[in-house]
Amino acid sequence: MSAMLSVAAMDEDDELQQERDLFMVTLDVEGTLTPEAWLELQKATGIEELKLTTAHEPDYDKLMRHRIKALRDNGIKLEDMKKVVKDLQPLPGAKDFLEWLQPIVPRVLLLTDTFEEYAMPMFETLGYPSVFCNSLTIDDEGFITGHVLRLKDQKRKAVEAFQRMNFRIIAVGDSFNDISMLTAAERGILYCPAPRVTKAHPEFPVVWSHEDLKRKIGRILGSNMRIMPRELKPPDTSPTPATMWLMICNVAGTLAPEPWLAVQEKTGIEELKITTAEEPNYAKLMKLRAAALKKHSVKLQDMFKMVEGLEVIPGAKEFVEWLRPILPRSFMLTDGFEEYALPIFDQLGHPMVFCNFLEADKEGYMAKHIVRLKDQKLKAVQEFQRLNFRIIAVGYSFNDIEMLGAAEKGILFRPSASVIKKHPEFPVVQDHEGLKAKILEILANGKKEDSAKRQKLS
Repeated sequence: MSAMLSVAAMDEDDELQQERDLFMVTLDVEGTLTPEAWLELQKATGIEELKLTTAHEPDYDKLMRHRIKALRDNGIKLEDMKKVVKDLQPLPGAKDFLEWLQPIVPRVLLLTDTFEEYAMPMFETLGYPSVFCNSLTIDDEGFITGHVLRLKDQKRKAVEAFQRMNFRIIAVGDSFNDISMLTAAERGILYCPAPRVTKAHPEFPVVWSHEDLKRKIGRILGSNMRIMPRELKPPDTSPTPATMWLMICNVAGTLAPEPWLAVQEKTGIEELKITTAEEPNYAKLMKLRAAALKKHSVKLQDMFKMVEGLEVIPGAKEFVEWLRPILPRSFMLTDGFEEYALPIFDQLGHPMVFCNFLEADKEGYMAKHIVRLKDQKLKAVQEFQRLNFRIIAVGYSFNDIEMLGAAEKGILFRPSASVIKKHPEFPVVQDHEGLKAKILEILANGKKEDSAKRQKLS
């Protein structure tokens, strides 16, 4: 009876009030983690006009028109740019900084105004963290003819989107085109800025090395002072044709075992066999789990120890490695708890973790399921769509259905018979090789559709 009473206290109103914020770090790329690609091209070609950067010209459209004209006038093609970028190494200390950051803040996003057509080698040397970037238009001769901003002022809008997803943002950049991002973030940091930038924006702290940046971020994270959130900005709802794909994937059941089933196997508690595949009401399910654990005298720390050694599903790590160059914009979400999620993400080497939390009562039993953000999977799809992405969503259970339905393309991974029966509208894959094939099919069809639209417009 006492167990049921303690669970009754975990009502949905309490969960809604207990939403918890997490930190995310957003980083500019060129000038912060890598050299400026255009300056490296300038060194290789000697073209004086390419010395101009965002540190001198804050109007990025104007700057790119200037660069594209200079390339055409000097006979420089996209392939010439690729050759320069291919050998571009990260700034000294940048890769070590990212490796240091990943376990401390396992939510790292690169926000860059650079272009996917030539910048992929730069992202590769940085370990393919999630990257938001722009694209170029190329003519039949291989010359760059224009630039396509995926989203105007994308850095600021990305920060605001993640704030609406209940994250606190530490933003790092070096130049004028990073200022709106730094201003929107809870904490903004300038990395090795030009004198003109520091003079115009003395409100931001400045660091001069990645070691200094480590110390600065460490102090922010270690501060006893609570960082209050910025006032949330309403999303931009103006329609813009989406071009780039982004993937959201539920972790449990697709990349790693269901943690509660692992606990069930180790404890033999029959009630823990019920998952979201059978009970789609997650709040109700968590109450049942809390009651079952207390009934069988399993405390929260005992349960955490049971899931510490869980291994990812065979093929999952290889799938994530395969995915990085194919879709360098992927987000892994779980409604599971932090003690399960973080070791799994360490194994996967993925720098983007969204999860929830569990808290114990005075006796050490599970008392509270803290939801980081209610309906986080659905809201993530919606926010990314507002950032002008097309979404591929992957899940396996009833509590993934809203996410799959909201995405442009939803995929069920090894779902139960009951999920398949109720949702025949989604394609089903049974392993990671099948998932790879389905993703490639979606991307190929997307390219065909885009090409047909361009031909129709021309």
